[in-house]
Amino acid sequence: MNLVRQRLSADLLGVIAMLSIPAFVAILCFVAARDPAEQPLLGVVITGLGAGGLIVFRQLRKAARSLMASQARAEYAATHDGKTQLPNKALFLDRLTDAAQAVLKDAATPGVFCIGLDRFSETNEILGIGATDAVVVELAERLAAACQPTDTLARVGDDCFALLTGQSSRVRAELLAAQLMQRLAPPCVASAGQAHMTFSVGVGFVTTDLEHPAEALRQAQLAMSSARRLGGGRFAVFEPGMDQALKARSLLELDLRQALASGELTLVYQPQVDAKGAIHGVEALMRWISPTRGEISPTVFVPLAESCGLSDELGALALRQALADSVRWPDLRVAVNVSAQQVRSGRLIPTLKDLLSRSEVAARSIELEITEGVLLSDEPETFDTLHALRRLGFSLALDDFGTGYSSLSYLRRFPVDKIKIDRSFVSHLGKRPESTAIIKAIVDLAQALELKVIAEGVESRDQVDRLTAAGCHHFQGYFFSPPVAAEAIDGMVAGRSKLAA
Repeated sequence: MNLVRQRLSADLLGVIAMLSIPAFVAILCFVAARDPAEQPLLGVVITGLGAGGLIVFRQLRKAARSLMASQARAEYAATHDGKTQLPNKALFLDRLTDAAQAVLKDAATPGVFCIGLDRFSETNEILGIGATDAVVVELAERLAAACQPTDTLARVGDDCFALLTGQSSRVRAELLAAQLMQRLAPPCVASAGQAHMTFSVGVGFVTTDLEHPAEALRQAQLAMSSARRLGGGRFAVFEPGMDQALKARSLLELDLRQALASGELTLVYQPQVDAKGAIHGVEALMRWISPTRGEISPTVFVPLAESCGLSDELGALALRQALADSVRWPDLRVAVNVSAQQVRSGRLIPTLKDLLSRSEVAARSIELEITEGVLLSDEPETFDTLHALRRLGFSLALDDFGTGYSSLSYLRRFPVDKIKIDRSFVSHLGKRPESTAIIKAIVDLAQALELKVIAEGVESRDQVDRLTAAGCHHFQGYFFSPPVAAEAIDGMVAGRSKLAA
């Protein structure tokens, strides 16, 4: 509409300019009629006015076209994503409003799909921003190829697309969601190599009972978040209970922030022992006992902290308390978990240096446990951080070894001191023959690389015997002791408590 107004205004100005010329010529003719000597000059003036008027008219038309083109580009930029050229969230919401009005007239039920890239931040860190942008463009092209001409596909977030379809039903929506995931399944080719990714899809519907059309998109986003919480790589259709789950999660996040400020989060320690039951170290484990909720599992609050930006704060609290408690046990090495976010944040080294300067703790008495995901990115920053930790005197243990992308190359490249055999292999000892073979292979690998090895999740004498037979002689698990308060470790160190042997 703005472009039409501008076109009409420009044309009107041109018409006015052209009409003003005959009026001026008429005045000159009247003057010339009274004085014949002025007639030759009059001809020249009229010719000049005609040519000038034509030039003015053309310039006005050219300026109008340029202005309209500029306005068209501005309007396009305001309603489309600059990377994929798809409609953006603002335009998608406008289309949702149109769809809601059509629902009132035709009793149709348009479907709304929210398609999200799982672990987008991790992908961004591994590939780099430029390569990730190229991957996003490729994904947009794949989704567009799966759409009907009447559908609206939009990019509504860095890691999220939205799709508005016509008449739909739960069965049709589930079928389309599966088709979309199949379209996205093949790896994308990035500058750093093939990018293997998973996607979560949430489905909502535009219905007459929605208070606002945007509610359909929110419901689809809730369903997508629900699919992600189940591990990603799947789709979910919105259910009313998802709203309650979101509210409960938001309240839990508020409680976690309060717990960090009020000291509700504390550390317990699980002994690490040899085959005779002698303690040679402890692992610090975070616990949260809420005055209103009771004990909350780390499997709940640790992922929550990572998703809401509290991972660094939670990790710093664990490091601070573990270093303070380690003074009580000068002959033990205290292991503390460090998340991938902490390693990549750039704040881990300054935090540890500050803690060491404020305490009497030697870095050699602290072991930092990292997961395989930290090494997977193989970024220079990660490499530099881990080597800086070694230079400070900390030892490094690779936690949950064998459950991710175990690679001999990164074991040789990164300064790892110890491998922890994951509890999933230990728990299957005596039940699955391959578990013994895997553990033996891990032990042999550790010995070949001159690395220490410890098995976690040990819960029986039979497991201890099988691990010992495979060459593993250090253990951690409930067979020896559950995680206990620091005071209980004091007693074990003093010999007042006896561990299983």
